[in-house]
Amino acid sequence: MQLVENKQDRRNVRARAFSLIELLVVMAIISILLVAAIPIFSNSSNSARQASREIVKAHLQQARAHAIASGTATAIAIPVLNSGEALGARGISLFEVENQAGNYIPLKDSAGEDVLLQRWDKLPGNFHFLSGSQISSARKTIVDEPQTLATNYKSQSLDCHFIVFAPNGQIVRPASGTPILIALAQTARQGNNLTLTQKSAGKPVFDIFQVNRLTGRTRFIDP
Repeated sequence: MQLVENKQDRRNVRARAFSLIELLVVMAIISILLVAAIPIFSNSSNSARQASREIVKAHLQQARAHAIASGTATAIAIPVLNSGEALGARGISLFEVENQAGNYIPLKDSAGEDVLLQRWDKLPGNFHFLSGSQISSARKTIVDEPQTLATNYKSQSLDCHFIVFAPNGQIVRPASGTPILIALAQTARQGNNLTLTQKSAGKPVFDIFQVNRLTGRTRFIDP
């Protein structure tokens, strides 16, 4: 009787366990699914990259158009990296500004608040604005400009990198004589450190483009 029970137990164990062939089939299916998912993640990153480009281009053109239409200097503002994960080095918006003794400050509305022309937008897909050093480039980007624009958002003070369009539609800040470069890349953030996460042939992938001072239009340049 005991022998019969042992044989039955062994048959039950074999019935519950995966055979080697079954395990190989499962592993093959998982591998196929992973390979199929790669283009999806790649397309998602490419979509976020394209969306980030369009957001920046749109803000440049909106700032220029507002400056011309209103006759008021208009700034694109990008909060510095240590402003927090919500907006730091990835937020972007527009302010009306004025030049006071060489320093630009936001205009105030009737309630004493900075004139924020639209809500803050954020670059999608964990894309961030980067400095020259973060992309291992000798070129200086807008993030490397030492002067910042002091703004307020929901009672929080934000120092921002900025570009100013004059009422004639031309960029007056940063000052003439240096190219205006903007660098974007998908990153992983740890505190105030950004690590580029996309690579091609072992090299980090990023976008860098130059802003035309007269028109606010952009052109991509060779990294």
